[in-house]
Amino acid sequence: MQREITTTCDVFEKNGEVQQAGWARSSVFRYNEEQSRTRGKHGERDCYFVNNGEVSLYLSVENLGLEFAVKIAVADLRRGGVISDFLLKKINLIKNELPEAGDNGEFLYSDKRLQLQLTNTPQGRFLKCDFIDFAGIKNLYFSLVLKKTAGDSLNELAPFERNRKYFYLKRFVPKFTAEGVIRVGGLEYSLNENTARAYFDWTRFSKPRHHNYQRLSADCVIGGQRVALCLASRVGDNRFGNENCFFVGGSIFKLSNINVKGTPKRLDRPFYFQGGTSAVDITFKPFTVGGSAMMANMASTSVIFGRLYGTIHNVNLPEPLILDNAQAHLIFTEF
Repeated sequence: MQREITTTCDVFEKNGEVQQAGWARSSVFRYNEEQSRTRGKHGERDCYFVNNGEVSLYLSVENLGLEFAVKIAVADLRRGGVISDFLLKKINLIKNELPEAGDNGEFLYSDKRLQLQLTNTPQGRFLKCDFIDFAGIKNLYFSLVLKKTAGDSLNELAPFERNRKYFYLKRFVPKFTAEGVIRVGGLEYSLNENTARAYFDWTRFSKPRHHNYQRLSADCVIGGQRVALCLASRVGDNRFGNENCFFVGGSIFKLSNINVKGTPKRLDRPFYFQGGTSAVDITFKPFTVGGSAMMANMASTSVIFGRLYGTIHNVNLPEPLILDNAQAHLIFTEF
């Protein structure tokens, strides 16, 4: 049985262990890192996905132990094609700390090839990037203003079964509009806040073992309402709350366990997601270019772009949610 947390609480108790586990509709989990028994060994990931139906931008900034990474992919959904690149520092003696507060803080990174700025404000986010020789052949530039809108978010806190000093804390926030410009090579994409959307995926964790993580996500408009989806593999003890959910018009609807079938060695083939008694019956079909899946490979992360087909039934909806032809993406990563 999943447990919904409705009051603000600390992630760590005084003994440094995670005692409260479950999920919430808002950011109720206070990340009091100084209380943790594994302080100094926490992993951090801030991930953004921006989409207007013509172009999608994936941006992930990661601190994983001594490893620091920036991963960026731009997918042209109209012409077909993906260009991607990443920065990876294996021994990172100076930690590039990411902002902890959602309404303030800034991350700046600069080297010979990459200048990146992420700024949090009470109204939203500002993302700016200059990446020279992006993918070895082009330059990438983007400047985007993300404005926060009303609505729920997914917030999940999971300890690990045998040792509760380890934890997995997730926030999936599909409630931003996007405005600005993306330039890569000779192509320029203009984004308007009336047609472009963005979600923010925030993760903090300390784990006793390696994980292969998979997430199916979408952020689109269906029937005049914004619809977002998050179906993810298990990390930690998910008895009291998992990441599986969808959003309609800003309201979150939780889902239980999802069964996934696919062909990992043939990523151009469909993946099937099912849960309950026909409650969730979704097929993800990758876009293909030249017979291969339209995807980006960035170090330990792969992002596949495609479309959804199928339905989600929920007793709180007047009719089934039909996802046919909805743009989506499937993320595989190791951490």
